[in-house]
Amino acid sequence: MPTALIAPIHDLHSGVLPFAQAMAPDPPGNSMGRVIAETLVDAGAAGVMLNHVSNPLDAPALAAAVERARSAGLQTIVCTNTKAEAVQVARLGPTAILLEPPALIGTAGRISRDWITPANEAVRRVIPVVLMMHAGGVSSPSIAEAIMAIGADGTGSTSGVIGADDPLSAARSFIAATRAGWDSLHQR
Repeated sequence: MPTALIAPIHDLHSGVLPFAQAMAPDPPGNSMGRVIAETLVDAGAAGVMLNHVSNPLDAPALAAAVERARSAGLQTIVCTNTKAEAVQVARLGPTAILLEPPALIGTAGRISRDWITPANEAVRRVIPVVLMMHAGGVSSPSIAEAIMAIGADGTGSTSGVIGADDPLSAARSFIAATRAGWDSLHQR
């Protein structure tokens, strides 16, 4: 979420864990104009999303940002575009990896996502505890449910919620569908 909304969402005490959209890897000090880990912690962020396709980081900056977030007590979701990139990022030890093919971002995606199982297996061979999220084009609750049912630890729903006539109702539908997909996988 935008940095300006972290504190107000945190202060609602609703159980929502606010994640910032980005963070500079700089330490405290000469960080004018940059949002650093300590600022996010002070605002009440639970974590930070790094390396989104719209705000990519080069490899050294990404490694530094993951380490800075970890040292400040923030969880990290690192966005990747491919299975190979997800495996590389896993070595940094983020909390979660969000594999999101750029071609699907902001689209009405498809349910079939044949890359999820092989990507999860490849990442878990490197670091078994990294959570694997999959998104891009999650425009309907049925897509969210299907993604979870085939093994994702989480998914997104920005396209589906933001574009809905009633975003609150849409968010509730996505949450229910995500849970249903999780349950169907774990009750087998």
